[in-house]
Amino acid sequence: MADPQVFDRDQKLDLRATILGRNNPREPASTLTTAALCAIATALLFTISGADPEMWVCALFAPLPILAIAPELRTETAAELAFAAFLIGNLIAWGGESFAVPLATMLASHVAGAAIFAIFVVCAAEATRRWPGWLAALVFPTFEVAFYYTLSLKSPHGTWGSPAYSQVDFLPLLQTASWIGMCGVMFIMSLLPSGLAVAWYRRRWNMGNWTRPASIALGVFAVAILLGEIRVFVTPRTPSVRVAMIASESLIPESESSDPTDAADILAVYAKMVKQAAGAGAQIVVMPEKIIGVAPSYEWDVVLGLERVAQMSHVWIVVGLNQIGRSPKRNIAVVFDPDGKIVATYAKHHLIPSLEWDYKAGSKPAIFDAPWGRTAVLISQDLDFPDTARQLAADDVRVVVAPASDWQGSEVIHQRMSVVRGVESGFSLARAARGGMLSANDSRGRLIESRAPVHGEDTMAFGNLPIGTGRTLYSRTDDWFGRLCVIFTILLMMRLAVGVLASAQMRRRGAAKRIKRPEGVVSVEMNGPAQEVEKPEEPDPEIYRPPARPRE
Repeated sequence: MADPQVFDRDQKLDLRATILGRNNPREPASTLTTAALCAIATALLFTISGADPEMWVCALFAPLPILAIAPELRTETAAELAFAAFLIGNLIAWGGESFAVPLATMLASHVAGAAIFAIFVVCAAEATRRWPGWLAALVFPTFEVAFYYTLSLKSPHGTWGSPAYSQVDFLPLLQTASWIGMCGVMFIMSLLPSGLAVAWYRRRWNMGNWTRPASIALGVFAVAILLGEIRVFVTPRTPSVRVAMIASESLIPESESSDPTDAADILAVYAKMVKQAAGAGAQIVVMPEKIIGVAPSYEWDVVLGLERVAQMSHVWIVVGLNQIGRSPKRNIAVVFDPDGKIVATYAKHHLIPSLEWDYKAGSKPAIFDAPWGRTAVLISQDLDFPDTARQLAADDVRVVVAPASDWQGSEVIHQRMSVVRGVESGFSLARAARGGMLSANDSRGRLIESRAPVHGEDTMAFGNLPIGTGRTLYSRTDDWFGRLCVIFTILLMMRLAVGVLASAQMRRRGAAKRIKRPEGVVSVEMNGPAQEVEKPEEPDPEIYRPPARPRE
């Protein structure tokens, strides 16, 4: 008779995992079918949310199907399905990146992203099988926040690719960014499917207390929504400024030309549009990024022409210039007041490596005081970096004007990223993008005006933009939540690794104890008589044995 063993909690969970097929050569066919359907559902939800940004609910629940089925699968199977679901579900994003990112780099980044997602799903599944429900529910959101926060610190594209941008149209949840940044938004949106998946697994296998992870996830989500609704509802009333965003799609190639005739043609087109905007009551007119190519030989003539446009229209104008014909080039924005004086000049800080490798980045902010309040200038990709916006918040900037330039497939996500910077740091934003969106948003992320330029035509958008409410908790405290998730991720991974190794060692010890010694072995001494062969014990006559079955 085997010695009785007292199974600890980890051994019981390992036994359950064995029953589920995790340590078996293959899962039951029904489980594999369900797992494949869950992976398809996850991929489909990712695709829908990527195709239509207003479908934020699909992005919210996209990880749920694969997280729910992963604990019932072998590690390899769960990883393969999660990898395929993420990679296929995010194929729709490739079109928006292909213009600015080399194909090899784009492919490598998406494969790496799918592999990271698969690792997170596998780790969450292991934790679901081994740990208390509330702790297991924290694994997926904590790992995801830690990864994307760390990536944003190293990537030349900043926070591009963060899942949190899928929630921009969900204003109550978006307000979380004003307290703990986009890391907080990402954590809450990831905690919801993670908690529900853990609760589903524990309820399915009668593991007890399955309501706790679901209650935590739903409770945190509900509190965030309630606080967000309150913040949107109690927005202070502030003065507003009449803004006009203008863009011409008719002379885009000429903006790279060093021919002064081309510069004169572009200036004439925008001068006419500025005059129309002033006639519609605009106080400030924002033009796109790099609309005019200016070489040193005629740059001063272009500046004088813009001064005259501001004087004649009597409006503030913000114009993006492409300083070419020199090395390195500069991507700058110049602000003229209604008297034609230059009040601010700004050089783009964050350049796109593949498109602006021969440009020199700026390092100083451009902040000026206007009748409506303190205003600053950012250019296009600068709005992909939260730290750049936080620097403006420290100077009590209430309005940001942003010349920009987008390309097909990137126009929506870039506009949404700029909205988040305003919510994070408490300023309103007017953004004019060539090849993108003309938009204005308040400091709560509400859309004031938005228009998409028509190819080959001139487009104008107007809006009464409320002045921002000023510094937020996030702009004062920095990304402390992201750093906390990094530390917590390290601790969780250490605990998970120790648990997996300890369980593997217990299984090896158990297998060694189950090895039987061979019977009937003759032991021979070199200097002595041979030992008798051990005979098996006679069966105990006291033991009951059923009679033999009679023949038919």
